[in-house]
Formats: sequence, structure tokens, C-alpha cells
Amino acid sequence: MTLNKRFRTLLVLIVALALAGCTPTPSAQNSQTPKASASTSTSPSPSVEPLPDLTPAMAMSASIPSMCEFPAGKLVNGELKKKHPDYPNATLPGIANKDLVIAGDLTGDGVNELAAVFYCDLGGVAWPSHIQLFQSTAKGIAPLGQPFQMGDINGGARGIPESMKFANGQLVIVDRELLPMEAAAAASGKIKVSLKWDGKKLRTAAVQDLANPQNGTLKTSEVNGTWCLASAKAATSTKKCLKVEYPQLTQQGEDPQTLTFSSNNGFTSLNYYDAPLGIVYKPGTKIEDPANPSAGSVQPEKYRLYSNQTQEVFVRQAH
Repeated sequence: MTLNKRFRTLLVLIVALALAGCTPTPSAQNSQTPKASASTSTSPSPSVEPLPDLTPAMAMSASIPSMCEFPAGKLVNGELKKKHPDYPNATLPGIANKDLVIAGDLTGDGVNELAAVFYCDLGGVAWPSHIQLFQSTAKGIAPLGQPFQMGDINGGARGIPESMKFANGQLVIVDRELLPMEAAAAASGKIKVSLKWDGKKLRTAAVQDLANPQNGTLKTSEVNGTWCLASAKAATSTKKCLKVEYPQLTQQGEDPQTLTFSSNNGFTSLNYYDAPLGIVYKPGTKIEDPANPSAGSVQPEKYRLYSNQTQEVFVRQAH
């Protein structure tokens, strides 16, 4: 083969290789085919309008649940207009004071709810007031939960709270307190109550005794619950139990009783009818009573309620 012929053959091979490298294989062609993007195949979802904050004026025409034995209904200028069929002299449920309708975020969803103080009765003597919450919905203002009865925390004192405000995600209310042996219409105590929303209803979080500041502040999480008498072996509890839902004390076979509290050196004492029920000992705090040394070994990892008069140790059950 001559030099020119070899050169021409080599040139043909180079051109053939170059053309082969420029032609994509079927798999490469498939991989380079653009795919439809998710944005082009799926239509955009409609934007959700945020719920509007409620304003106190909205409560004047809101619907309310049943209270004071009146059926549920819709307010007109802040009052339920339908008379009670059995009590013609009853006071209709209504907003007690426009200053006691406040807006704030109680549920933590970033949208303001409303809290309003309502008053109603069935005629005759005054009743304790009610606290009703309202929420913002796609259809407008609507009740949130059932009315909270101030009589459940102020001992049954009648009338309207002095003030109400939102603070740290809770409702803070100043009201009178009915002390043991007092007439319901002549309550002499004064308390500041913090209420919180637990997802289903308002619950009392703390109570401060304003009439007797030395009594300090009670955290209800430390006293509410079922307390059962510890057995002699201190490992189990007997069936003798107390139920505390401050300020109410319930014992089997007895009428409910109203509790008061006092605090001293970090210890809380619960009392009823001016008699001590016991001192609350937090987990890890030892009960020290020289007259009953064994009390100190009773389930120290739990909350205990101890009376040095009866020398009984009540242990709070799972709470």
C-alpha cells in the first residue's frame, strides 16, 4: 500500500469515529428528553385566607351556649332577648360590662380570641358571673367551649369581677372570694385568678390571695387531683381518698367543702372551715415530724399531703 492510500484510509477512519461520537444512543436520547415539571402537571392549590382577629364589638351580636338554665341563643346588643319560660323575673344572659370584653390570643394559634364576662340569674339573689370565650371561624365569630363559672373558683361569691385582662397567654381576673362561713352576697376575700385554655376548656392555673398577700400564690397543678391515704407499708394506697379541684374538696360520704390556702417558706397549706387539711410536700421534699418519723419515708418521689394532727399521709395519684 502506497503512502497516499494509507493516508486516505486513516482519514476515513478518523471521520467515521468523529461522526459516531456525535450521534446519541437511543438511551441517551431518552434521557435528554425533557420531563414535564410538577408545576406544569399540577394546578396550584388555592390560597387559604387567614382568619380575622376578633374585636370586642363582635361579641355584642354573637351566639352563646346555654347558661343560667337559659337555652343557647343569639345576642342582640349584648343580651339574649328570649325570656325564660319558667322564671319571668330572671335576668337574661348578657354582657355584664363592655370593659370586660377583651381580645387576645389564648389558644396560641396567632389569632385573637375574645373573652367576655356574662351575668344572668333566675331572679331573686345574684349569681356568680360566667366567662365565655369566642373564636374566629370561616363563618365568623363562634363560641369556644362552654362558659367558665367564676363560682367554681371564688367559692361562690356573687356579682361581677373587678377586672379582666390577657397576660402571657392566659386570662387574669380579679374577683371577690367567698370565705368559709360567709354569706354568698357578702364575700370579704379578694383574689387574682389566672385561667388557661387546655384545648377543651378553661382551667384555673393559679390563684393569688390579694386580701392576704402573705398567703402568696397557689399553683393549682400542685394541689389538684386525687389524694389517697398511704398504707402502713408506704408502698400502696388505701381506698380512703380525697379529691381536690381547688377550691373544692370532695370526700366520700361528705358534702363538698371549700378550701383556702396559705404559703410559708415554700410550703402550701390547705385548709377548710379554718381547720388544716394538710401541708403539700413536693417530690423530693422530706416530711419531717419528730412525733411521726416514719412519715418521712412515705413515697418521697411523689406529691404528698400531710397533717401533723392526724399524722396521715395522702399521696397524689397519677395526675
